[in-house]
Amino acid sequence: MASDEDDLWQALLAVTGDQVATESDYEHGYKREMRSDLLRYVTFMIRGEIYGLPIEQIVEISTVFPSTPVPRTSDFVVGIGNMRGSVMPVIDLGRRLNLGYVERSRETRVLIVRHHDEPHGIVVERVLEVISLPPEDMENTPGGIGSTRADFILGLGRHRRRLIIILDLNTVLAERDFLLPKFRRERAVQ
Repeated sequence: MASDEDDLWQALLAVTGDQVATESDYEHGYKREMRSDLLRYVTFMIRGEIYGLPIEQIVEISTVFPSTPVPRTSDFVVGIGNMRGSVMPVIDLGRRLNLGYVERSRETRVLIVRHHDEPHGIVVERVLEVISLPPEDMENTPGGIGSTRADFILGLGRHRRRLIIILDLNTVLAERDFLLPKFRRERAVQ
């Protein structure tokens, strides 16, 4: 007769489809393999879609803090904020991705990232979790994506049957886009 413990192991095996080590296996020297090729991402929500950034690019996750609007900047630039003495540009990621402004709520957060050794704040609707993705669960951006958002996408990941859009921080925070086009000083080609 099967015990409740055996039933639990069988249920886990059915859900994951993987080999599941039992307590008995651990007693006999079983060691769990740890993959060294997993990529870790902080995931967050914008307009019902799940996005991610590599965890090493995120310095801190903060509640929304005051910012001062800056004239002549693009509409996705919220302004300049001061977080514990670090002055940084703050952008609305929803607006940057042409999805509309991030609706502010109690769950709204600012991802503090370091880009070109400078801090930047990125406003998101809410932070979900940190996930680990193996390289085989990552896909390149499909070539058929023709929207303006395609430039911001580094790749696509699958986690728990959900699509995670991995953003390219270099494109999202391209500083030349921060100013309105008519106020940009373009360098003369020599």
